[in-house]
Amino acid sequence: MHLEFRHLRVLLTVAEAGSIRRAAARLQLSQPATSAQLKRIEHELGGPLFTRSAEGVKPNENGQYVLRCARDLVVGFDRLREHARSAAEADGGTASPLRAGGTAGPLVSLLISALFELVPERRLGIDARRSVHTLVKALSQSKCDIAVFGEFPGFPLPVGDSVVTRTLLREPVFVLLAEDHPLARQEMVSLRDLRGEEWVMPEADESGVHAYLHLTCQSAGFTPRIAHVTPDLSVAQILVAGRRAVCGVWPTADVPAQGTVQRPLVDVPFHRRLQLAWNTESVPAGLADAVGERLLAAYLSLVRQRPQYLAWWEGGGEEFALGAADG
Repeated sequence: MHLEFRHLRVLLTVAEAGSIRRAAARLQLSQPATSAQLKRIEHELGGPLFTRSAEGVKPNENGQYVLRCARDLVVGFDRLREHARSAAEADGGTASPLRAGGTAGPLVSLLISALFELVPERRLGIDARRSVHTLVKALSQSKCDIAVFGEFPGFPLPVGDSVVTRTLLREPVFVLLAEDHPLARQEMVSLRDLRGEEWVMPEADESGVHAYLHLTCQSAGFTPRIAHVTPDLSVAQILVAGRRAVCGVWPTADVPAQGTVQRPLVDVPFHRRLQLAWNTESVPAGLADAVGERLLAAYLSLVRQRPQYLAWWEGGGEEFALGAADG
């Protein structure tokens, strides 16, 4: 086998997914096919690049070096391709790409899939960001055409006059607990029962996530102790599994890591509004409507794949999620 550029993307997908199963789903291949391809790539590169275990795969020392090189090559190639295409479009007067972006987890991939189906003739430029402030600014400055993001109640994100937003649904926050935590035996957890816990949170940003946690917990009679801050969910899962913290998680996330469980919170004290936003100067209203319909349908399909979330949804959560978006 000769090593090809597409093989680098396979390696990066396996590393990012953390397991052959999840990587296969992202690559739209079977698990055996993905495993066999990974072994051929490792053989071509001289030996194993990952350590296998029941929990998944992790790059070994050689794998870490190969992955750093692979990322540099992939980023460089993407920049080369984008520059070449932009130059060709400028010379030939072809239509500019439709620029799509987002910060709301799996909704970003659902948005991309919807656009592939609805406007297959348009080239897409993807801008998936961690900072919602940067994303909203790009929308306002016409540097992004259509995007999805989450917005916390009481912390509205300013958008420009040419940008329209539509709430798709309200998504609850579940709490992630160690599987041997006393509260894990309950089907639902009261926020007040978490008053003695330490929290692990993502870093504070313009979305107001830390302030939202404080205000909501204070309304329940206590001030939360944010003892750990990390942008990496896998790090948070380790802390939770070790009974060092609890954290909020979106119910559309992959099944909990080993040693942890997700539980809904009584009366949905935490939630976010999932917003579809588009620039009216570059996205027709009809396309935005069609994208919104497809996103909602795809999201409901995702709900059915998450047993814990589906139980909450069918137990009365659907009315909250799809009801008036004023909460």
